[in-house]
Amino acid sequence: MTIHDVAVVGAGPAGACAARGLAEAGARVVLLEKHALPRYKTCGGGLVGRALAGLPPALRAAVESAVVERACHAAELHLREERLRFATRRLRPVISMVMRDRFDRALVAAAEAAGADVRPQCEVRDVRLREDRVELATPAGPITARFVVAADGATSLTARKAGWSEPRRSAPGLEAEVSVAETHFTRLAGAARFDFGVIPGGYGWVFPKGTHLSIGVATTRQGGVNLHASLARYLEMLGLGRLDRVEKHGFLIPLAPRREGVIRGRVLLAGDAAGLADPLTGEGISAAIESGTLAARAIRDGDGEPSRIAVRYEHGLAALRRELQIGRLLARVTYELPRVRRWIFRACGQAVSEGVTDVLMGERTYASVMSRAKTYAILLGLRKR
Repeated sequence: MTIHDVAVVGAGPAGACAARGLAEAGARVVLLEKHALPRYKTCGGGLVGRALAGLPPALRAAVESAVVERACHAAELHLREERLRFATRRLRPVISMVMRDRFDRALVAAAEAAGADVRPQCEVRDVRLREDRVELATPAGPITARFVVAADGATSLTARKAGWSEPRRSAPGLEAEVSVAETHFTRLAGAARFDFGVIPGGYGWVFPKGTHLSIGVATTRQGGVNLHASLARYLEMLGLGRLDRVEKHGFLIPLAPRREGVIRGRVLLAGDAAGLADPLTGEGISAAIESGTLAARAIRDGDGEPSRIAVRYEHGLAALRRELQIGRLLARVTYELPRVRRWIFRACGQAVSEGVTDVLMGERTYASVMSRAKTYAILLGLRKR
């Protein structure tokens, strides 16, 4: 029986980065993906600066030269109810626009080049935890590994089979690839756009790709919001005229880390499977890259001891967890307390927009932004309630 050092489940950014890191360290790694590769992935495809910064320089350069369809140096924030608009601009791209099939393929190719055994169309259907190994049931037969990194998304079957409960909260979203007339495309192609007030408890976005727009809506509300109707209203509000193509795809964004933690025996969760997306923006690629890299590092440095690996992984994630805690507080103000949001943005909306842009760029943290914000006392009061 072949025993792999690590089996990584899911060939998205978290899984591909974990597999690459482990393979580069000399581990025997198998990367399992249930779909054929490359595969379409529902996602706005906005690669923020801090996500790119998490990639090795050579891989980052390859992504920027061959995968990025449009580099947006500007971002716009529109608040409909407040009738406010803010814009930020940077010398480096704030958000680089990609199609996820091409981006993920580049990350998987890097993992394969490092020595990972990539197996597409190999779905994990069951997980059995043993004292010294993990056994995975797949259509191609059983796969055994000393450790498993589960990176198969917000609804991770691997996590569920390994004993985790369902995620506490998820934000449903609806994204569409939209082809429009050239005049409308040119009007919206200069910046990444975010609109608050177009859907209850959430926001809409417009991400310009090479020749089309990715437009979507997401809400933090768990029910009672018609995503299709909200998206239709948003498309109408944008004044796009006749739409040549609208391809819709639904998805879920985890809003909080798993309540049982991210490690169970010899299984580590990474990316959306661990619930590490930014609660304020819903952006999850940067946390996926970071957590996949940290999981690989913990396994590499843990000398095969599950307890040591767990300590290293938890320690590595500590800073990200602190950011998520602040992000949840900011999300509450933004999505659940419209009066407070209105006051904040009328008082210091440009400063807040600049601060969040710096966070997306990876130049600052939410903690550093909040330490200077005029709303700090208000947020502390909310946290104590």
